[in-house]
Amino acid sequence: MSSSDGNTGFKRLDSDLLQTLRAMQNERYKIFQQQDVDKGRFDVTFEIEGKHLHAHKFTLTSISKPLDSWLSDRWTTKDEVVKIEDSSYDEFYEFLTFLYTSECKLTEENIVKMTDMAEFYGVQCLKELCDEFLAKNEKTVETIEELFNFAQKYSLPKLEDSLKSFFWNHYRTVCKSDAFIDFKKPFIEFLLAGDISLYKKQILFEGVNIQMG
Repeated sequence: MSSSDGNTGFKRLDSDLLQTLRAMQNERYKIFQQQDVDKGRFDVTFEIEGKHLHAHKFTLTSISKPLDSWLSDRWTTKDEVVKIEDSSYDEFYEFLTFLYTSECKLTEENIVKMTDMAEFYGVQCLKELCDEFLAKNEKTVETIEELFNFAQKYSLPKLEDSLKSFFWNHYRTVCKSDAFIDFKKPFIEFLLAGDISLYKKQILFEGVNIQMG
């Protein structure tokens, strides 16, 4: 029985609600996975590397404003196949998987492209996931400056923090490495930025002196 204001007074537990939402999400994703054109009610088709990938516009455009603009009637005609030329089939499949499920497989091989797609298509939550993946990934002396440049390009704060932590946890090894002397000024300034002790600054300068000497 409903109350006078239309509210039944029944409230589900948040955990139950999330479980139901997840179940509904999974059902929609199964339709995408099956790629059954006859039953899937798809209304957009992408072509990547000569393969077709069918999807539902609303699922994609409700999350990505660039896709919303791109797939609007202004830019595409009914039943037109949309060609994707800057991603592999597997990469774009994982991207669409994220739009359907909020999850995808991130790997060493696809992380750069997934981050780039997250940026290009304006999917901030995917970019945050990529940032977290990169922050937890193993780092080496030889790769930290390259990762810093990548973090700067795509605004990845967790990756930046992890690079600082790596440097100060391994500063002796880093300062004695051949790669250290090739570090560019922006990266050195990044390492020195923020609330950093005089002791740590001295360590960094000593590393420069060791390499120069």
